[in-house]
Amino acid sequence: MIGYIRNSLTLVLTFSISLRLCSQSLSFSESQIIMYKENNLIKAVEKQEEAYQFDLKSYKGLRFPQVDLFGAGIYRDKKIGANLNGARSEIANILDLADPEELGNWDVNFLKRDIALGGIKFTWPLFTGGKINAAIEASKIKAEIGNKELISTKNKLISELAERYFQVKLAEEAVNVRKQVLEGMNQHLYDATKMEQQGVIAPVEKLQAVVAVSEANRQLLAAQKDAQLARLALANTLGVDQVIEELSTPFFIVPYLQPLHYYQDFAIDNYPELQKLQLQVELSEQSIKSKQSTYYPTISALGNSILIHNNPIGGTERNRKPWSLGVGLTYNIFSGMQHKNEIKSAKALKESIVYHQDKSKKDIRTMIEKIFQDLQKQEEQIQNLDVQIVQAEELVRVRKRGFSEGVQTSTDVVDAEMNLSGIKLQKLQASYNYVVDLASLLEYSGLSQDFIKYTNQ
Repeated sequence: MIGYIRNSLTLVLTFSISLRLCSQSLSFSESQIIMYKENNLIKAVEKQEEAYQFDLKSYKGLRFPQVDLFGAGIYRDKKIGANLNGARSEIANILDLADPEELGNWDVNFLKRDIALGGIKFTWPLFTGGKINAAIEASKIKAEIGNKELISTKNKLISELAERYFQVKLAEEAVNVRKQVLEGMNQHLYDATKMEQQGVIAPVEKLQAVVAVSEANRQLLAAQKDAQLARLALANTLGVDQVIEELSTPFFIVPYLQPLHYYQDFAIDNYPELQKLQLQVELSEQSIKSKQSTYYPTISALGNSILIHNNPIGGTERNRKPWSLGVGLTYNIFSGMQHKNEIKSAKALKESIVYHQDKSKKDIRTMIEKIFQDLQKQEEQIQNLDVQIVQAEELVRVRKRGFSEGVQTSTDVVDAEMNLSGIKLQKLQASYNYVVDLASLLEYSGLSQDFIKYTNQ
C-alpha cells in the first residue's frame, strides 16, 4: 500500500513538472496577474489605502466617550491639620470632666504628608458645531481618494505592462527580421563567390556582399541586445527577477473602436485622476465646515470618580461621592480674526481646486483626441506597409534573379534586402505604437481593464 502511494505521488510530481516544462509561454493576461501579485508599487499603494481605512475607523471613534484612568502620588513637607486639644480641655472643664482625654484626641489631620489616589474620568462630546461630522466625512473622502489612487496605479501599470510586454515582442520580432537579412546576405555572398570564381562578376561585387554580411551581423547583434534589455524592463514591471518564457500574445488590431466622443465623455466621470480632483473638492467643503464649526460652542458631558486613595476627605469613606458628573461648555469669543481668515483660506483652496478640475477636464479631452488620431494613423500605416511588404518581397526576388543572370549588381540585391527588412521593421514599430496607443487611450478614458479583452480576441 505504501509503495502504491509512493508511486502515485511520483507520478503526480512528474506530471506537474512535465506540465510546467511544457508551459513555457506567457500571455499578456497571465503577465497582468503576475504583476498584480508581485509588483511592489501596487503593494505600497494597497498599504496606503489600508492606512486610510484605519484612519477612518479612528475618526469614527470621536463620536464615543473618552475614558481615562488616572493616578497620582504626592508628598508634602508637612501635614495639613489642626490641633484642637486646647479647646478640648476648656470644653472638658465646662462639662466638669476630670480627664479631657475622655473626649478623645482632637488633633485633626486633614491631609497626610504622603497622598496617593487613583480614579477614572470620561469626556463625551455632545455638540461640536459639526466639527466631528466634518472630520469623519473628510476621512471617508480620503479613503475614497486612496481607492482611486490604487485604481489609477493599476491602470498606469497596465499601460506600462503593454508598453514593455510588446516592447519585447517588437525587439524579438526585429531579431527575427535581422536573422532573415543575415541569412539572405549569406546566401547572396555564397552566390557572389561562385559567380566570381566563374568570372561572371568582378571581385568588387563579391566585396559588396562581404560588407553586407558584416553589416547584417552587426545589426543582428544589436537587436539581440535590445531584446535582452526589453526583457529586463518587463521583469521589472512584473516584479520578478527575469522573464524566460516566450510571449504568446501577438500584436493585434481592434476590429471596432467606439467613436472619439465616447472615450472623451466616459473619461470625465471615470478617469481616476479626475475623480480624485472631484473628491478633493468635496474634501475642501468638509474643511470649510470644520472651520465654520468654531463659531459654535463645544458642549461635553464630563465625569470622574476617585476609586482608591489613602486619605479620604472628611475623614471617612462614606462621605465620599462615587461620581462627579456635569456638563462643560466652551465658546471662543475672540481669536484675533483667525477663524474668519481660516474659513476664507479654505474657500479659496476649494475655488483653486475647481479651476484645476476644469482645466484638467479640457486637457484630458484633448489628450484622448490626440491619442485617438495617432491610433488611427498607426492602423493606416500597418495596412499600407502590408502592401509595401508584398511589393518589396517581389523586388528582392527580381533583383536576385537579375543578379544571377548578370543584369543586376550586388548593390542592387543588398538594397532590395535592406528595403524589405526596413519595411518589416516599420510595420513592427507601427504595430507596437498601435497597442501602446490603445493602452493609453483606455487609461485616460478610465477603461484600462478593457485592454485585456482586446488581447484575447
